[in-house]
Amino acid sequence: MASHPLDNPVWNALAGPQASLGIANGRFRRYADDFALFAAVENPADGFEGLAETLPAGTIQGLVALHPAAIPSGMELLETANVSQMVATRPRLVDASMPIRELGVADVPAMMELTALTHPGPFFVRTIEMGRYWGVLEGERVVGMAGERMRIPGFVEISAVCTHPEHRGRGYAKALVSAVARGIVAGGGTPFLHVRAGNTVAISTYEKLGFAVRETMAFTVVRRV
Repeated sequence: MASHPLDNPVWNALAGPQASLGIANGRFRRYADDFALFAAVENPADGFEGLAETLPAGTIQGLVALHPAAIPSGMELLETANVSQMVATRPRLVDASMPIRELGVADVPAMMELTALTHPGPFFVRTIEMGRYWGVLEGERVVGMAGERMRIPGFVEISAVCTHPEHRGRGYAKALVSAVARGIVAGGGTPFLHVRAGNTVAISTYEKLGFAVRETMAFTVVRRV
């Protein structure tokens, strides 16, 4: 069994604080449609065989575990990647030098436009309901954003960190991650996040804010055939 709650973050979120956002089916739990695409089992070492039988055809799911998941029958592999799981036990946060504000449901179309352009990771119509999101706006356009996604006892994940290509290099990521992390800490939680292991620029940015790599996780994306 996982010895640390972040070894199996999806399960520990869906079996705990975010149970109301998920669907339980047999030994599997997954986020409901329009929230997130992650699925989990209590013990990833037991594998994901049988997952296909719980899903409609065409459903895409992401599996996050310490080791690469074997592809269960009835599923096809779309992507696999190593991601660095970073935790800020002693955050070094910065103050924003630009106006930022909390984003709401009315901002979702603009948020989805930005995430479709920048590909920070899955972001859906109801992802905003998983936590608080902050953004930098140019008129009605969201040009930078970050927010909260998975919630695990003691930990809250920062996700959807992205900046419009025309606005990069202005410190948006540091300011937005700091705003999200500050709220997490104020609520008694520890911020964590996932970033592709090869994204050295992002990792360096997060390290400057006090995040450190805790573990390298395997991210596997599969689709029900």
